[in-house]
Amino acid sequence: MPVYVEVETTTLGRYLAALRQREEGRRHEAGLLPPTRKLSRERTAGEAHITASYLTKVERDEVGQVAVGILWQLAEAYHVSEDEWRYVCDLAGHGAPYPYLAGMDLALTMPPLEEFRAALTPMMFTEMDEATTDLVAFVTPQRQLIAANRAYLDTYPTHRPGMFHLEWAFTDESKEIFINWDEQVDLGVAWHRGIMGRYGHTQWAQESHRRLWEFADFRRKWEAQDVAYSRPAVPETLLRIRGRRYAMTIESWQMQHSSLPIGKTRCRLRPFPEQ
Repeated sequence: MPVYVEVETTTLGRYLAALRQREEGRRHEAGLLPPTRKLSRERTAGEAHITASYLTKVERDEVGQVAVGILWQLAEAYHVSEDEWRYVCDLAGHGAPYPYLAGMDLALTMPPLEEFRAALTPMMFTEMDEATTDLVAFVTPQRQLIAANRAYLDTYPTHRPGMFHLEWAFTDESKEIFINWDEQVDLGVAWHRGIMGRYGHTQWAQESHRRLWEFADFRRKWEAQDVAYSRPAVPETLLRIRGRRYAMTIESWQMQHSSLPIGKTRCRLRPFPEQ
């Protein structure tokens, strides 16, 4: 029988507690805090000009919306990155003034996959049919596969329409194909955390997270707490397909069809010499 694993999401309090623990490690390494000392709530609260009892309640998610000024003081104490600051604001419900997922707003319900599939135009299908060597795929804003051409499906046989890219990334097939699998997946998990920070209240985001949570490797990487609000452009990705090494160049476009945001990727493979 399958083992049920309770799905875990991140709250503001849990994330701030994790940042405090990370900052403790940073200060140990920098010699700013003796190895035997912890970065206590009392010390952190003093740096953020709040009381230790209030910080305790914040980390336990026992208060209402935390003021932006307090969050900023904590963020400075924890040396957070820009993406981490955005994530803190999203978790706190402040609607940080940053771009949303392409084509979406904070309250919009994601249309079902069938609507995205129906929005594909004859020109899109023609492009897939005529691309015999390039890998062409169309995806939803949360990178759920809508449709792909034969070259794509031959390269990734188990990545079928309806699967999220990150969901497929945790399959055995993906681990065998992607030579730099850890690097690629770490970027994807960080991006997914950003999506959950902004859209975690929606049904579609919760469903994608639930599906990912079934993978033990995803749960392990989720513990790293990395967050990103964009996927950095990677010039080339290394693959091993049917025993041969390839370098893959990826081009991406964001389009709007029938009021639906649809992403397109076109990938080119070239043989890559064995080292």
